[in-house]
Amino acid sequence: MKKYNLEFCFKGSRNYVQGPDIFEAVVEKLKLDFDIHNVTDIKYSAHEMLHTNAEMIVSENFNNNDFEKINSVITFKKNDTKCYVVIVENGDKIECSTDYSEEIVRTKSIINKNIITFANELEDSITEIVVSMNKYFLQETVTKNGKWIVTKFEYKELVNLEDIKDKELKLELTNNFNNKLTKSTIFVDDVAVGYLYFSLI
Repeated sequence: MKKYNLEFCFKGSRNYVQGPDIFEAVVEKLKLDFDIHNVTDIKYSAHEMLHTNAEMIVSENFNNNDFEKINSVITFKKNDTKCYVVIVENGDKIECSTDYSEEIVRTKSIINKNIITFANELEDSITEIVVSMNKYFLQETVTKNGKWIVTKFEYKELVNLEDIKDKELKLELTNNFNNKLTKSTIFVDDVAVGYLYFSLI
């Protein structure tokens, strides 16, 4: 078992840390001890909103009962061994915030039936971008009432910034469960790389 401290800044007017920022912080810590190129079958699952800085616990075993509260769980395989990353709030106040806008994604994405595409020109992570794309897509095609949040995402392997530079990113809605839970496939230049799940709260 290994433990790391994670420190965050809020983005824009948010008072919580969104899944993509948690995920990217975890990946940076994993690079310290893992050959990131051997990491596959990555799955992120949100449990509770994260409002403070956090502790990250990495282990090959996981028991939900070992934790009083869990904010996120990430699983991945390393040379066919399943590993778990558990994120829990540590109570340390987040002291910073950074400017953030989804305006470029919202104005330059194209919606056609159950597909949204975006010609990437940003330096953000793929998860950050597709989460913005999907939120816009669901607000425009399903409902603007309530709040759409990312609850889970999955990748066959890590997708780096150089993998999406000047590429077309696409989401295809594959499942819509009563307009409350959705699943979309993530594509980079028409190659499927993962899945994205949203819930309406």
